[in-house]
Amino acid sequence: MPEIASFVHNGMSVETHSSPPPMGPLGSVVVGIVGTAPDADPLWPKNSPIRIANMGAVAKLDMAGTEVGTLYRTCYELLRIVSVPIYVVIVEEGVDAATTVNNVIGSVDATTGQRLGIQALADCMEIPTHIAAPGFNTKPVADALAALGKRLFAIPVGDGPNTNDNEAVAYSQSLGGDGTGYESFYLVDPFVSVYSQAAKGNVYFSGAASALSCFARVKPWESPAKGGMGVLIQGTARTIDYNIMDKATNGDLMNRHGVSYFARTSMGGFSLIGNRCVMGRFVSQVGLEYAIIRKLAKTAQRAMARNLSESFMNQEIEKLNFWLKSLQADETIMGAQVYLHPTLNNVENYTNGEWHIAIKYHGYAPNEHMVYHLIEDVGIVESFLEGVL
Repeated sequence: MPEIASFVHNGMSVETHSSPPPMGPLGSVVVGIVGTAPDADPLWPKNSPIRIANMGAVAKLDMAGTEVGTLYRTCYELLRIVSVPIYVVIVEEGVDAATTVNNVIGSVDATTGQRLGIQALADCMEIPTHIAAPGFNTKPVADALAALGKRLFAIPVGDGPNTNDNEAVAYSQSLGGDGTGYESFYLVDPFVSVYSQAAKGNVYFSGAASALSCFARVKPWESPAKGGMGVLIQGTARTIDYNIMDKATNGDLMNRHGVSYFARTSMGGFSLIGNRCVMGRFVSQVGLEYAIIRKLAKTAQRAMARNLSESFMNQEIEKLNFWLKSLQADETIMGAQVYLHPTLNNVENYTNGEWHIAIKYHGYAPNEHMVYHLIEDVGIVESFLEGVL
């Protein structure tokens, strides 16, 4: 007889349909910095990210023990406070300051296609959460950091002019612009004083680099000015007028214009004062937004090219809802809801292979302003007198 075309198998088969893998935690801080290290290990390449994770690697940034350049001090101060992955991009020192700044800003080599300077931070094996060029406090450097931060969803941390309060405010006002990346730019002024073994005394050092150590000690969605976050600094290039009760201080003026700074507080030592980016957003809420975006980008690839069936779309929505509930449970976020967008999921978009997932969420605000209300209550006096008489 002819073969039965409809026959499959006289027995049983098992097909498994695994649930989507868990998305995992949001991730921790990874720092990317660009600068100079004239006495670094000669085998280390220029303009290519190098991972620094311990003091042994830090020592290779200063083989001569002279502590020259900007990268050695930054990495040393970071790693003596907290353990965090650091990617450094070493650039050549130019014949003058302007040439060095150009090397820090970087570009793309027209012949080889290699990214140079700040651009090279895009080649890090781990995506940086915070990027900086400590000590280079010019607007072109800030522009380059802001632009790359926007591309990588990393928070740029920059130095102010290190002159006076008025110029720090003016510098902050010169930054900004919608869509430029300055929505996430964290500005620090002035420089700080730290002890140098090579100088056998205190030297001035980038305030932005010191702020990086504060970012590294908290979660990406928390403010670096979280209580008790002072770093091991000896002083500041100038004293900022700060008073927790006074709204008329110069410190309050600087914070009002998106400039953060280090000041002595009642906790002892110096603390970082400032919760906001230069355009006013809480840096902690920017950090949360960027952390969620980086996680979505990291986990979305495995679902690409799947057919947009009802079961697949529902499964993805459910996966995201479960993940966000875990973030709510550990108080990373206040709450969240994921659903199919009601208007953008239309025939035109669907037939083009496009679908839209709406994610509603909100993070917690930092404790920036505590208001105590002292109310004299005559009723307390009446109760007292009733007990006496």
